[in-house]
Amino acid sequence: MGDFRRSRLSSAPIVGRVVEWKKTHGWIEPECAIDHPEMAKHQGHIFVHGEDLVPKWRNLVAGAMVEFFLYYDGHGLGAEECTARKVLRVTLSWKQAQEMFGETGEKLAIFEEKAQVTIRAYQWCQPDGSSSDLPFLLFEIWGRPQAVVDAIGALATRREEDGNAAEDTLCVNLLLPESRMWKVDLMQLQHYCSLEVSSSITITDPMPCRTLTIQAPLPNFRSSLHALIMQANQGSAQRSAFTSGIFLLQQPLHRRHHTRSAKKDVHRSPRN
Repeated sequence: MGDFRRSRLSSAPIVGRVVEWKKTHGWIEPECAIDHPEMAKHQGHIFVHGEDLVPKWRNLVAGAMVEFFLYYDGHGLGAEECTARKVLRVTLSWKQAQEMFGETGEKLAIFEEKAQVTIRAYQWCQPDGSSSDLPFLLFEIWGRPQAVVDAIGALATRREEDGNAAEDTLCVNLLLPESRMWKVDLMQLQHYCSLEVSSSITITDPMPCRTLTIQAPLPNFRSSLHALIMQANQGSAQRSAFTSGIFLLQQPLHRRHHTRSAKKDVHRSPRN
């Protein structure tokens, strides 16, 4: 076969999840349907090489969310200008979640599209399938830093100060893995906001995590989240660690058990 130059097939970035990474290359499962004959190969996964990462040769991990441009080079479909998305994890009460996303989560897809983020929602269940005693849902917010910050700002609890809406104080509860707490510079964050780290572990399954509560006026709230993203996401790309021991919501925001065969996220069907 002769030399075949790459032909870019997407004008806008495509979001996907890394399903395999082998030091220099890997495979991505796209979050959207791609209409191309080559999608029948490799279980519908897209090839990505370390040369095509931004920055080049960074370390990806299975479970990381990425965005990329799709190309065809005569051999198959590939991902170029592939960038790992950042992630912060927010806990919301059932009441807060339903007020934001609707009784059945019908507003979630609209929120994602408007905010340019990918959201995965989780609830904990007992081994027998009954609801756990945890009073919250977990929402993973994946996207570019500014998009993540804006999305969390929309989810945060607001308190108007002295009747001045421009000086609203925003408050949010974030969930941080215990294994990554050492990366968080609390002294730096306190320049922007008041914060509190839970003295006890909030959850133990699938990994020990603590709650970090951040509260600040809007400008400082945004600055604190930007700083936290830079701290907690430094190094290799983060993966979605919450894939065992808890359940992704099959039908969002309903209090009931969902099996492990549920959809891979809260509103998209799994790929065949």
